[in-house]
Amino acid sequence: MEFIDPSVYERADEGLRQLIKRAEVGALSEKEYDQYEASMKLLADEIDMEKQGYERGMADGMQKGIAQGMQQGMQQGIAQVAKEMKQNKMPVEVIMEVTHLTKEEIDNL
Repeated sequence: MEFIDPSVYERADEGLRQLIKRAEVGALSEKEYDQYEASMKLLADEIDMEKQGYERGMADGMQKGIAQGMQQGMQQGIAQVAKEMKQNKMPVEVIMEVTHLTKEEIDNL
C-alpha cells in the first residue's frame, strides 16, 4: 500500500484507518502474514500479562488495606476498653495485663 499518500493517514478517521490496515494485511504474503499474526499474538499476550499484574497488584493492595484497617480497629477497641476500665477505677496493672498496653499508653487515655 505504498501508493497511498501519507497525508491520507493523518486526515483519516478511525474507520478509514481500520480499512487501510485491513487492506495492508490482506496484501501480505503468507510468510509476512504469519509474522504479522505472531506479532499480534505477542502484543496481546503482553497486554494480558500487564492487565493480570495490575489486577494482582490491586488485590494485594486491597488485602494490605483490609489488614491495616483491621489492625487499627483492634487497637481502637483495645484503647476503648482500657479507657472504660480506667474510668471504672480498675488498677493500672490489671488494665496492662488485660490490654497489653503500657502504663504510659494507659495514662494518656
